[in-house]
Amino acid sequence: MKKQAPIALLAAGRTRDSFLRRVPNFAERLGPVGSTSLRLASRIVNILEAGRPVDSLEAFAQASVVLISVPDTWLERFEDELLRCQFSWKGKSVLLFESKRDSSALSKLAAAGAAVGSLTPLLLFDEKAVVLEGSRKAVQEGRKLVTSPGIRVLTMNAGRKALFSAGAGFATSLALPLLAASVETLRAAGVEQTDALALTEKLFLKTLRAYIKSGRKGWEGALPAQDGEAIRSQVEALFHESPLLAVYYFENALRVSEIMKQDPAWIRELARDFYLKASGT
Repeated sequence: MKKQAPIALLAAGRTRDSFLRRVPNFAERLGPVGSTSLRLASRIVNILEAGRPVDSLEAFAQASVVLISVPDTWLERFEDELLRCQFSWKGKSVLLFESKRDSSALSKLAAAGAAVGSLTPLLLFDEKAVVLEGSRKAVQEGRKLVTSPGIRVLTMNAGRKALFSAGAGFATSLALPLLAASVETLRAAGVEQTDALALTEKLFLKTLRAYIKSGRKGWEGALPAQDGEAIRSQVEALFHESPLLAVYYFENALRVSEIMKQDPAWIRELARDFYLKASGT
């Protein structure tokens, strides 16, 4: 079997907990390792237990793939250093590793002929997953690097990492307050903490299963049924317990109705009547 060309690594910052240490066969392919100094490159090699430290990025000439793992604020500086190397970038792939940026941040290297992309590990409980984006060649190289049993590989369109992150945000940072509101409202109704947590978990999982099975048609409850009386009684109860949660409920109901292609006029009317009643006017 033809031996694969080595991988070069340009790294700075934290590498001790790097996902690279858990990628099978990575150590066998890792060649030159560069950093801000030979001393730091040597330290990174010792941590990874692979590669060889170099004091010049010209040593990357024989590598087919260059991984960049540096703080995002340093990226432009390191890209310029790579471009000063006296070798051709045509035929090489450059992958950002563990960065919030995507392949569009490597536009200068792309203009020089490199195939550019990004490789981002995801934490999904005990499952190892990696998201790849960029040019077709860069994604292919990234896939060859990380594909192995136990690692799920996801791909997205080039330059869309921010949109991907927003999608993940809906299921994480934006979803957690809904979970908290559910648990706290159940607790206010007198449900024990452990029961409230268990019920919220089951309800969210039920909703997820309904969406997986039926998509948007799985949307059910008083809101999609436009049951004004049920919504009014829920919000009145919420308002007496927590005006903030009552407002949160109404605002979410409005936005959700619009996202689900439902006319939100009835919710606006309900909210207006409720706020007038609550203010005593």
